[in-house]
Amino acid sequence: MSKLSSALGILLGVIIVLLNMVDFSTGQIISAFFNLNAFLVVLGGTFAAVLINYPFSQVGCFFSGFKKILGSEPASSESAIEQLLYLSYLSQKKGILALEKEIETQPDSFMRFALTEMMVYRDPNHLQASLDNHLNSMKLRHATCQDVFNNMATYAPAFGMMGTVMGLIMMMVSQVSAEYSTELVGQSQNMLSALLEGMGLALVTTFYGVLFANFLFIPVSGKLKVLSDSEALKNEVIVHGVLLIKEQQPPLLLKESLLAFVNDQTKQRLELSLS
Repeated sequence: MSKLSSALGILLGVIIVLLNMVDFSTGQIISAFFNLNAFLVVLGGTFAAVLINYPFSQVGCFFSGFKKILGSEPASSESAIEQLLYLSYLSQKKGILALEKEIETQPDSFMRFALTEMMVYRDPNHLQASLDNHLNSMKLRHATCQDVFNNMATYAPAFGMMGTVMGLIMMMVSQVSAEYSTELVGQSQNMLSALLEGMGLALVTTFYGVLFANFLFIPVSGKLKVLSDSEALKNEVIVHGVLLIKEQQPPLLLKESLLAFVNDQTKQRLELSLS
């Protein structure tokens, strides 16, 4: 449902913005909202600032971030708990070495990694250190991508204001030059109309900056955090479960310990399915 909510949110936002661009007295979209120079100043300036701030390897987060919010669902801790309980029962029945055959059948990449590490390390402390390092590395990588979008949300309105100031400066210079032109003497009313029209075009850059920041960059960063938090929780469940399996703890103890990671509603549902 996360993919659907992202797509629905983008669609709804586009509809609302377009509706507010329509002059309902004439039934036409106001063309002043569409200005290529303003668009390039805001979006181009934002990307330029990102390139200065981050290396190329992290700039790719812009594209992967959009791909993730439109193509990924939050990770499920429930399936991880169910799988860990199955592995615990198998370990109690056939021994921990029997889990080696289960590694390649795991659909979750972190589960495969955790089980592989469990077979490599004999010391549970060394195993926990390895899993924690892998988990912290994932959190840091996700936080960096979120930071890219948060910074873009800061840059976009700033470049919008810069574009507005640039437009006003150019407009004032052109109007001052026109006042001393002999061809435009007595056309003060036309000059005032041109000034107001030019001011409207200059303000479009501020509109673009606020739009990109609040409609795209901040929401994308928020959705990435939601997806990252759910994946981190699922991986913490796996780490905890694998360590208990390594210590040959009884499945009942493992079940009670893992259910502490979920809310009461999910806990009741899992208890019914696992009973």
